[in-house]
Amino acid sequence: MAEFISEEAGTSGKQMTIYKDGQTTTAQFYQRKGEEETGSEYERMVKDGWTDSPTGGQGLGDQAKGYNIGAGLYKFFPEDVLNEYAKNWATYGEDNLALSVTRQSQSWKNEFSYLERDDGSLIMSELEAVADIASYKETLREIGIVDTSMFDGKFKELVAGQTSPSEFQDRINLVYDQVVDNIPGVEKLFRDTYGIDTDASTIFAALINPDVNDELLKGNIKTLTVAAEADAAGFTGSFERFDALRKAGLTQEGARTLYQSAENTLGMGTQTGSEVSLDTLEQAAIGDRQAQETIGLLGAEAASMSSAKIGARRKENKTTGLLEN
Repeated sequence: MAEFISEEAGTSGKQMTIYKDGQTTTAQFYQRKGEEETGSEYERMVKDGWTDSPTGGQGLGDQAKGYNIGAGLYKFFPEDVLNEYAKNWATYGEDNLALSVTRQSQSWKNEFSYLERDDGSLIMSELEAVADIASYKETLREIGIVDTSMFDGKFKELVAGQTSPSEFQDRINLVYDQVVDNIPGVEKLFRDTYGIDTDASTIFAALINPDVNDELLKGNIKTLTVAAEADAAGFTGSFERFDALRKAGLTQEGARTLYQSAENTLGMGTQTGSEVSLDTLEQAAIGDRQAQETIGLLGAEAASMSSAKIGARRKENKTTGLLEN
């Protein structure tokens, strides 16, 4: 016998007593595997005119009671889902069955289909999903994004991907602290890299995408902070170049020191006639010993030339040691 789709069915499911034209029989309420398209035995028989009521029908008073029960238990349901629940409660007179049938309705699927796995089981309950989405919204409000309507679809994707509110908070903090609240060049390069040309909301819309791996995102942002320090000092390069430097150990602080002093160091190379490139400075900054030795020799040579000029100047002024002739 085929397995049931819903975990609620257990191993034996639930047989429902149904009636039609004076006849009485039973039908399996839960769907088995292979019945995804046709519906359960019970659903098929209901469509054929069978009912749970021996008298054949349900009263409006029962639907009103079902609505009130649904409104108390599931006040977060949209109106059309609540109405569906009320109708089902009037039929079954019991919450678990009414909710189970409601979850198979189109009105429920229109609102909560993102909670269904391929096998028909739920990723989490509707209440848990609504609570997670409320937490996502609060996180965005904390950084000044009050209208979160543009993120509704992304929120559902996050729930389906089982991204917890704390994980979402960490991701937003990462972006805010290292992009928006960093030097202007980081945000500019970030926009260029991710193809974002509008406001801060769009930045966050791109970054809450669950398809963007967190570790990749963190690495990219760190690379952009290195590139931004170079840009602020007047140096440019490809993302791949700065990414390689970041992976080799260059931090934003190290990049700031490197690029802010690079012009003076390159100037010393011109002054002494030494062939020193920005690449040599970058390699020295990430620990390349040969490049560090080259920079050290350059510094010594520049200091030697400076001392020679000072000596010549003193000679012209007839200054020798501590005595003036």
